[in-house]
Amino acid sequence: MSLEKIIERIISDAEAEAGRIVASSRESAEGLVREAEREAAERSAAFLQEAERDASFRAYQLLAQARLEKKIALLRERRDLLEKVLRRAFAQAAPAEIRLKRQVVVRDGIKEEDFDRERLLEELRPRLEKDIVEALKI
Repeated sequence: MSLEKIIERIISDAEAEAGRIVASSRESAEGLVREAEREAAERSAAFLQEAERDASFRAYQLLAQARLEKKIALLRERRDLLEKVLRRAFAQAAPAEIRLKRQVVVRDGIKEEDFDRERLLEELRPRLEKDIVEALKI
């Protein structure tokens, strides 16, 4: 064989080997790209699911907070209305011009003393509030 043919053969074999190497590298690269795309899709799906779960939980928290604030506002309003009704009823039953007195038993006998209107109102409040709630059906 001539030197030229040997060189052509070496070049031909080298080109064939280079083609196989390039094809194998492309195949490996495509596999890596497919694997990376699959992994990215899994990660993005997991991230999206976590974000949806977090958003749902936050929405539930906001809704629960709004409901609680509504209940608190209604209870406050109810308490204020009961206070108004209670004070009016007390004012009608015991006008301010009338001095309230109570009798206190002491060792020497019975002692009469002024009775604080606010204190009486606070002592009567639970029973009166119950009666008012029942009468107004609230």
